[in-house]
Amino acid sequence: MTNLATLRDRTESLLKDAGNSLWTTSELDDAIRRALHRYSEMQPRELVTTLTLAAAGREVSLSGVNGLLRPLRVWWPYTASEPEYPPAWVHWDLHGPATLFLDVADEPQANDVVRLFYTALHTIEGLDSAAATTVPADDEETIILGAAGYAALARAAYATEAVTLSGETPARWHAWAEARLAHLEALIRPRYEPARWVVWED
Repeated sequence: MTNLATLRDRTESLLKDAGNSLWTTSELDDAIRRALHRYSEMQPRELVTTLTLAAAGREVSLSGVNGLLRPLRVWWPYTASEPEYPPAWVHWDLHGPATLFLDVADEPQANDVVRLFYTALHTIEGLDSAAATTVPADDEETIILGAAGYAALARAAYATEAVTLSGETPARWHAWAEARLAHLEALIRPRYEPARWVVWED
């Protein structure tokens, strides 16, 4: 599986900067991070987890859900040993970035289990302490393309303030960056329409 070092080397190759004369490894890692986040927004991971309530209440903390982008659907109450059927989908709202509000008549109780379906950020092994790369192998070039675009865009901003041999350097960097980022946007269009989840009423 591809890791951060490999993706960084491939990004350096696209930028023709194998010796890191223009970009430091930290700058390239930041560009890879930005490309990964943008990719994840359009092509997220779809995951499921369970949350056990520590206390009674309709507010459920999502702070422990790593890489959360947005909830998709919520099942409550949920019994892992004998899952309810039909699934007990409930209405919900997101309060702030990490608090799920269950819009239900009966107040959930301590030790109740909520099953959460959600989208999450992809990870790259070695980036921000991630243990594995979740980007499909076919899409690695997309991350590299986006990283190169973001790195070049940062370089254009730097060159605008720096003394260069050519007054056209910032504009050229910017144009090169914008072309790569436009290509990135074309590649990461959603592959399918978001599902429209059914909620069974009582």
